[in-house]
Amino acid sequence: MEFMEVVEQRTSVRTFLDKEVADDLILQILFCGHKAPTAGNIQPWEFIIIKNPSLKQEIVNTTFVGNNEQSEKTQVWMLNASVFIVVCADIERSVARYGKKAAESLVYLDCSACVENMLLAIVNLHLASCYVSGFNENKLTSVLGLPSGVIPVAVVPIGYPAGQTEKRNKRQLESLIHCETFGNLHKQG
Repeated sequence: MEFMEVVEQRTSVRTFLDKEVADDLILQILFCGHKAPTAGNIQPWEFIIIKNPSLKQEIVNTTFVGNNEQSEKTQVWMLNASVFIVVCADIERSVARYGKKAAESLVYLDCSACVENMLLAIVNLHLASCYVSGFNENKLTSVLGLPSGVIPVAVVPIGYPAGQTEKRNKRQLESLIHCETFGNLHKQG
């Protein structure tokens, strides 16, 4: 696929075929994530690949829908994905160089860039996914057995798309472009 087509085709997919994603494709996705930019080249990310159905269920049990972390409603659609990749951040690796700011924001920025590279790679490989960040961090940390100083940032369920996914409308780009100062909207032509 051409790059602009990959960007255009990227969408959040929540329905998958019952078909395994091959290990070599998973490694290509991780390779692309690992190529993301990162503050000071720290590369705080760590990747956990999950295929075990019971562990996938435990991970889904840590999720919630919307912004209600107390809700009993979980993101059960994830269970149809062939594999989960959990992107974690080694906070201490970043804090050693950038201090408290790393723990508050830099690791999230770095790992989000990593996830976006992964999402684009997923589209390019004719697979599908959705960026999942609606989970209870403490519960997911426990389920994954993460050591102190490593936190989960995103769960990326991956599979083959089941049918056409309806793309959500995006805001008009022209209404978001400001020239020189905020409020001075860009005018075409």
